[in-house]
Amino acid sequence: MTSIVSLDIETTGLDPMNDAIIEIGAVKFNGNRIEAEFSQLINPGRPIPQMITQLTGITNEMVHKEPPIKAIIQDFADFVGDSPVLGHNVRFDLSFLRRQNILEYNDIIDTYELAAVFLPTASRYNLGALGQLLSIPFPATHRALDDARATRGVYEKLIRKAGELPIDLLAELVRQGDRTDWIGSFALQQVLRARSREPIQARKALHVSSGPLFEKPAGKIVIGAEPENGNARLDIDEVSAILEHGGPFSKFFSSYEYRPQQLEMLKAIARSFSEGQHMLVEAGTGTGKSFAYLVPAAMWAMQTNTRVVISTNTINLQDQLINKDIPDLREALGIDLRATVLKGRSNYLCPRRFEMLRQRGPETAEEMRVLGKVMIWLHEGGTGDRNEINLNQSPEWDVWMKISAEDEGCKSETCLSRTGGECPFYRSRQAASIAHLIIVNHALLLSDVAAGNRILPEYNYLIIDEGHHMEEATTGALAFKVNQYDFDRLIHELGGLNSGLLGRFLIQLQGILLPSDLAAVQTTVRQVSDLAFKITSLNNQFFEAVDNFLTDQRDGRPMGTYPQQERIQNSTRTLPSWDLVEEIWYDESEELKEMLNLITGLIRAGSPDEENSNEELEDIIGNLATVASRFSEISSNITSLVSKPDSLQIYWIEKQPTSNRITLQMAPLHIGPLMEKHLWHQKTSVVLTSATLTTHGEFDYLRSRLNADEADELALGSPFDYENSALLYLINDIPEITDAYGYQKSLESGLVRLAKATNGRMLVLFTSYAQLKKTSQAIAGGMADAGIQIYEQGVGASANALLENFRGADKAVLLGTRAFWEGVDIPGEALSVLAITKLPFDVPSDPIIAARSETYEDPFNEYSLPEAILKFRQGFGRLIRTQSDRGVVAVFDKRLLTKKYGKLFIESIPECHMVTGSLSELPRTAAKWLNL
Repeated sequence: MTSIVSLDIETTGLDPMNDAIIEIGAVKFNGNRIEAEFSQLINPGRPIPQMITQLTGITNEMVHKEPPIKAIIQDFADFVGDSPVLGHNVRFDLSFLRRQNILEYNDIIDTYELAAVFLPTASRYNLGALGQLLSIPFPATHRALDDARATRGVYEKLIRKAGELPIDLLAELVRQGDRTDWIGSFALQQVLRARSREPIQARKALHVSSGPLFEKPAGKIVIGAEPENGNARLDIDEVSAILEHGGPFSKFFSSYEYRPQQLEMLKAIARSFSEGQHMLVEAGTGTGKSFAYLVPAAMWAMQTNTRVVISTNTINLQDQLINKDIPDLREALGIDLRATVLKGRSNYLCPRRFEMLRQRGPETAEEMRVLGKVMIWLHEGGTGDRNEINLNQSPEWDVWMKISAEDEGCKSETCLSRTGGECPFYRSRQAASIAHLIIVNHALLLSDVAAGNRILPEYNYLIIDEGHHMEEATTGALAFKVNQYDFDRLIHELGGLNSGLLGRFLIQLQGILLPSDLAAVQTTVRQVSDLAFKITSLNNQFFEAVDNFLTDQRDGRPMGTYPQQERIQNSTRTLPSWDLVEEIWYDESEELKEMLNLITGLIRAGSPDEENSNEELEDIIGNLATVASRFSEISSNITSLVSKPDSLQIYWIEKQPTSNRITLQMAPLHIGPLMEKHLWHQKTSVVLTSATLTTHGEFDYLRSRLNADEADELALGSPFDYENSALLYLINDIPEITDAYGYQKSLESGLVRLAKATNGRMLVLFTSYAQLKKTSQAIAGGMADAGIQIYEQGVGASANALLENFRGADKAVLLGTRAFWEGVDIPGEALSVLAITKLPFDVPSDPIIAARSETYEDPFNEYSLPEAILKFRQGFGRLIRTQSDRGVVAVFDKRLLTKKYGKLFIESIPECHMVTGSLSELPRTAAKWLNL
């Protein structure tokens, strides 16, 4: 066996051109035997940033007398020799080390790449998370030798997993990997070589696991949109008895608590379904609203044989409903309740398209990574639902789209004939057709009705939970964005005579078409290829003209630290710098029309008849149709943005300061008319609920945004005793936020003193990531002195990972922005202090906010203020999560006291113990309230 060197470096930053190495650690090993270790601190010749010291424990004093990199680099190169180099995200380490002219030709093994394939369902692939997942000890600080040892441990576990695969599957992974420059190939070749005496069987199909949802159900399976009995009604007393003292729930749940608010909500929903009414229900934290709507929904569906759709905003709530609440409900009541989650087409794997990718092989490292990931996932029993696996956002999602069920041309008949009905999308549709309860998300709900109900089976009874997100989620679902990369990717995918879809198209037609017909098709493909070249050139000119327009809009000044956003309005289109944008786009759109017409002709000419059925050709034609459809959508929407606007759409252009990427975007101005047309007016009963639907006790704002004029309303308070559990501290001497310097300094010192007084256990909510970063850097030293760990949103880990770490820490502060203002559930002492830095007003220059503000006579009071109050209420709700919770909410924004609207915020949250005092008194008051 060959010796391998596992290495890791610590650096002053992430840029190999401008940052320096401060430590190298390496382990040389052969199988289970460690042959040697290398560890060396290095003087970088510059100060080590405080953040790096906090992360690694390496201080300026520690490296002061250590040698520079030039003095030790040859010793390290000799240590490695010609051994394969192993690392986690090893290209990062090599980007620094190869600047020292070493390790240029060593074979490379990357545990990140191997983990991304062999652990397809892992939530994270950073070294610490993998160590925890694979039970490998991992130190608290990032030191190079410790990380190199951990990397070796991860590698051994992953290689062992690879060695246990069926030999034919391992051989295919090696064969597919050899087609590309995928960095995981070398390691798998070694595993396969070690098993070279085993016979390799013929390539086998990989099947999608059916899962329990698709077993043949008991009971009646025909579910309708309306009750079979037109006079069907729920017996309110009978349904209420389920949650009463002595009822099924009190017997089933050992810790069951009777909550009158929950019972009142249940009765209201039961009446709404029985009487065919719409309803808005605000149910405060602790009401138990999921069971308050699940019980009447289940009883209605079971008794009337009618399906009920439940829409949520978050995956977490979907998982809670389908994996916990509904099974508990089914068991407590002893009923055969069928429920399923239904998602958009792109969430499901298409076995037919996946097999096509396996047959032709990956063309890029990203395609190989996703192909390998899916092969392992299916081998381990994957169901074909994208959310089961971890996909990196951009390149891997692009690959996934090529193997997903997003192909609109695919029909259920094709699925049955080609895959035996194995397609997860059609199986989920089948499961939904016989389910009493169908769980979806808001984005799918409204995009489905806007597209003519092509995904959900017919339904007339709907519950919308997390309803305060309805407008935002629908706006996102119906929004459009495109950048130059999207254009280039589509052109590349299209290809030409010898590449891409068109090249594969011609290969498949050989032997099917007569020579004269094939020659005609080749001529058309050449024309399409020539047009694609012209379109690429025009598109470069178009985005260059857009860039020049943006430069004019900022008067030639360089980009700042924030993205530049420019709304495109009628007045914009009269500017001189817009003329060239319009002229170039006109030329490009005309070429696009011609190209799309030719592609349509190719699809028609190449479509096989029944006698010449060709599965791969069908797949290529389906992909061509998808690319053409995407081009058509892009062309139509950019034309609207450039010269033919729709008055019901918002248009803007955004340029990123770091990548300089320019994105054209549009979004609907209002979603209320859509809801009114497709939900309020079409459905028999719609119940929209959330913990925050009212502003200052009124539903008026939400009604106006969602056109919910006809809905009844019910506002239920929380069963929690906020007066005795929550202290609201309003700081009266902090500078106004308009005094940016004074305010920021007071915030920083106040947070440090508050955290020290309460032993951390604090969540700090920001309204901007820039302020979060600035504050984090400023308070890091003071927190470290007190042994308080800072967890900061945006530094590598996901929101869920940060929450896990925060919950498990003894003394910690979590800094978060938008994602943490709601949906965060940290009961008990892990969270005792909530600090709100600023009132959460939206940025008025945001294109969507600005456009919607213009539809009001008094934009601030009618739009900005209600939105901010709803967000403030959500943030406040993070603190008290159970009856026994006790905590402090400290607001570092004096506007609650100095502005007339301040009292509207205070009066919109539950009545709690309120104290107005100085910043200096806050730590002592908080500690006293928490009995510290």
